[in-house]
Amino acid sequence: MARKPRRQVINLGGLPAIKIGAPAPFADLYYWVMEMSWPMFIGLVSLLFFVVNIAFGLIYAAMPGAVVNAQPYSVIDGFFFSVDTLGTVGYGVMAPATRFAHAIASLEILTGLFFSATMTGLIFARFARPRQSLEFSRVAVIGRHQGSKALMVRVASTRSRALADAQAQVSFLETHHLGDGRFFRSLVTLPLIRDTNPLLGLSWTLVHLLADDSPVLAALASEDRFLLTVTVGGVDTLLAGPSLGGVRYDREHIRVDHEFVDIISEEDGVVRLDMTLLHETVPIG
Repeated sequence: MARKPRRQVINLGGLPAIKIGAPAPFADLYYWVMEMSWPMFIGLVSLLFFVVNIAFGLIYAAMPGAVVNAQPYSVIDGFFFSVDTLGTVGYGVMAPATRFAHAIASLEILTGLFFSATMTGLIFARFARPRQSLEFSRVAVIGRHQGSKALMVRVASTRSRALADAQAQVSFLETHHLGDGRFFRSLVTLPLIRDTNPLLGLSWTLVHLLADDSPVLAALASEDRFLLTVTVGGVDTLLAGPSLGGVRYDREHIRVDHEFVDIISEEDGVVRLDMTLLHETVPIG
């Protein structure tokens, strides 16, 4: 019986997608561990710690007299002696009494070194990985910019420190129909009025001017799938590391003849950014 191709559900900037015939998550174990949430990661580490110690504890319990001050065939004593050995604590209450017990303890100490080094590296890598410090508007709008029709997306920094050397890219999915009924799709980069920002501390509206014959407008009016992608990246001025963010919009998230509500104001010489209005739009009168 042939095995069915594996299906993998992925997240494309908030939109679900399915990969058929994708490799199992364990094929890239490091990425799988890095992708999981902190509660799941802590649960996995705790489970591995318990499994390793109970395995060695069963071995010690099966060797009566091998561990000083341990009750014969006591899995609990064997488990706690394993914890002391794996963590290289060695309280001195229980200790190996035979050469075979010393050999098992030596093997467990070696296992503990690998376990501790691996967990330390994974925890450091999880803390050190780039974090998204950007929030994008839930919708994109087609409105007016200085009297011209334009496609606009708004993004804001969520951290107290500004993002240096920010760069933005906006693309849309263009469908090309062939004469024989087939078609293919390609991502087309849209030119922006300004695609770089030396210091992104508040909000930034990405603007792409639309001509009357713009392929974006044609794609919106057609029945083909519409997809708009936005990516922004820069350098975190506090952590001196990269900060990346991205979002995708389908046809339902494009508001025509709308404009964003102002979210920046100034009172008593203090500039204020109202993040609660980041997603708000109003129709053009």
